[in-house]
Amino acid sequence: MGRYERAAKTSLKEATALASGIITTVRHDLRREEVRLEEEMRERVESIQSILNEVASIQDAIIAGSSEVKRELEKAKKKLVKYGDRELMVTQIIGAANRLGELRTLHLDAVLRIQGALARPPSAVDIIERMTKDLLKLSGSWEASAREIDESIADVVDANAPIEMIELQRELTNNGYDLILAGDDRDPENIEKCRAKIRELSGEEISED
Repeated sequence: MGRYERAAKTSLKEATALASGIITTVRHDLRREEVRLEEEMRERVESIQSILNEVASIQDAIIAGSSEVKRELEKAKKKLVKYGDRELMVTQIIGAANRLGELRTLHLDAVLRIQGALARPPSAVDIIERMTKDLLKLSGSWEASAREIDESIADVVDANAPIEMIELQRELTNNGYDLILAGDDRDPENIEKCRAKIRELSGEEISED
């Protein structure tokens, strides 16, 4: 086994270990974020659950009260038309107006309570924004680990030519092989052609470009 093959196997083994490590890290980080998200969302919902139930009961009571007052007002109106009982009608009108004021106060109070509960931090949006920022920070460390994997693989390929190949190039270039190739025709132009032939076939001109 050549040294490059050994280096490749070593680098791939290292890259595999690094990849396994980053997968474990990402899985752990995501699970931790998932657990935290579940807890925060549950706490958010539970924190306003009792208020929501109370407000819902108040709203139902407002609906029932409004309907009842309206029925009583309509009854009084019919009696006014039928019997001319104006005093009863006046009493019902004043009572209905007072009752409406009370119901409106209840409604406004319920609205304020639910708005206050919804505005209490952290909101669901705050929770998601927090998680997004955390994931961005975590992704930075994941990226650094991933870069190590790429670097360990890239180290296998050496951009520099092996010393053995360089020595072979020097052997062909510097030890008179162009003269041997020229044979008996030692004309400088022919020798240069032979030298150029060696460079062309050996790829020296390509590497120089």
